[in-house]
Amino acid sequence: MIARRSLVLSTAVLLLSACGNAASPATLPSAQEILNKPDKANVKDAHFTLVAHIVSGSIAFDATGDGIIVIKPQQASKFTMQTTVAGQNLKFEEIIIGGKEYDLSPDNPRWTVKSSTTSSNPSSFKGTGASYLGKESLTLGKAWHVKAKDDSGNPFEAWVRESDGYPLKYASGSQGSTFTATFDRFNTGETISAPPASDIQQ
Repeated sequence: MIARRSLVLSTAVLLLSACGNAASPATLPSAQEILNKPDKANVKDAHFTLVAHIVSGSIAFDATGDGIIVIKPQQASKFTMQTTVAGQNLKFEEIIIGGKEYDLSPDNPRWTVKSSTTSSNPSSFKGTGASYLGKESLTLGKAWHVKAKDDSGNPFEAWVRESDGYPLKYASGSQGSTFTATFDRFNTGETISAPPASDIQQ
C-alpha cells in the first residue's frame, strides 16, 4: 500500500512538473544579445539581395543588386548594384574589409578607398543602444526585429532568425540614403578579398 501511494505521488509530481515546464514561456533574449547571435551562430557567409535609395549631393536614384557577407573568420562584405540614370545603365561595386571601403563607380575605372566607419555594412550586426521591436515572419523563418546605432551613430535595423541566430535582413539609413539587404543563402563557401593594389587609385 505504501509503495503504491509513493508511486501515485511520484507520478503526480512528474505530471505537475511537466505541466509547469510546458506553461513556462521561453525567455526572450535582450536586444543586445539578439544582435550578437549572428556572430555566435554557425553561419560563416551569406548571400543577399539588396534594394537601395542613394542620395549624393543633388542626385538621387534607386538601385538593386546582390552581394555576400563573410562573418567568419573576418567580417567583410561585397556587393554590386545597378541603376538607370538619364537612360544610362550604371553599375556600382563595393567591398568592405579590414576597416576599409573600396568603391568602383561608372565614372572611374579604378577602385577608390576610404575608411569604412561610415559605411552601410551588412556583415556587422553590432551596435549600441539596441532596442527590441518585436517578432516578424519572414520568408526564411520567424525573426526577432531589433534597432540600434552603428559605430558612427547611424541607425540600422536587424532581423535575426529565432531558430538559429542567422541574419535574415539588415536595413540602414544615412543622410537620406537607405540600404536594405535580405539574406537568402548561407554557408556556400564564399570569400572576400580587397582589390589588387594595382587596381586602386592612389
